[in-house]
Amino acid sequence: MLLYYVASGYIITSVVLYLCPQLLHKTGRVTFPSRFQAHRGGGGEWTENTLSAFKQAELLGVELFELDVQLTRDGEVVVCHDDNLSRVCGVNENISEHLLSTLPLCLREMEVACEPGEYMRCEVQQPLVRLEDLYKNFPSTPMQMDLKPGGHDLISKVSELTKKYNREHLTIWGAFSHKTTVACRTHNPNILSFCSMWECSLYPLLMLLGLLPWVPIQADFYQVPIPNISNKSGFLSTFPKWLCQLVTPLMCNPLLLWHLEKRGVRTGAWVMNHPHEYRTADWYGFGGIMTDFPSRFVEYENERKKIE
Repeated sequence: MLLYYVASGYIITSVVLYLCPQLLHKTGRVTFPSRFQAHRGGGGEWTENTLSAFKQAELLGVELFELDVQLTRDGEVVVCHDDNLSRVCGVNENISEHLLSTLPLCLREMEVACEPGEYMRCEVQQPLVRLEDLYKNFPSTPMQMDLKPGGHDLISKVSELTKKYNREHLTIWGAFSHKTTVACRTHNPNILSFCSMWECSLYPLLMLLGLLPWVPIQADFYQVPIPNISNKSGFLSTFPKWLCQLVTPLMCNPLLLWHLEKRGVRTGAWVMNHPHEYRTADWYGFGGIMTDFPSRFVEYENERKKIE
């Protein structure tokens, strides 16, 4: 009988905390809109991760820039996803081997990383851009950055730049690696952070077990792929389709997303590039949608508003 009352009390309390998490947890720190997100500045339409791409994305009303940062040999923080320049610049050399002044220009044509078979083409070769130049050109635009291998030096330099330009409340950092994400939070807890892949796997499991309402969440953003959509490229393409189908309703559980948003943790789906993918992300209840094709998303939003 005692066990019955304890179990009943636990279940009731968990439900209350699920519906009203503010009873136990602090509210979120994010104050800016983040529905419209450009992956690498819109790498399906412009040269990814370049100043030109981010300027075009800003003109379309993008609310959050997603980008990647690396260190050059002379310690400059540059914006680029790949550590090797083969795909982006056509040169089989690593960014860490180059000085900022010796980095080659980007190719005029490259396959869209998250959309196999589609190509970005531009008339003029674009240079890689420093993170500091993005901060200067977009002082009020929120940016989410994935820190690539670079260790403490990269974390320290990104933190210094972010403080220098008074952007701790507008910058979200982290990495696929949980160790790197924790190192970022430890080095500068004032900068917003996103979930590591470990946390993106852990929180759905805790939700399934009814434990998540009790657990503190350090991340400010829960940005995840929709596995049965995003398995066409990247690391998810190595997973069997049946596994992606199985994992999708766990990672994208509408009850999980609702609870996270209620706690002030912003949610987002990456990388969605077609109207039916945008609709799927909205159906699950994601607060943000990250895309390689900002123009497509603008068209989708216009159509959606007409229907509403």
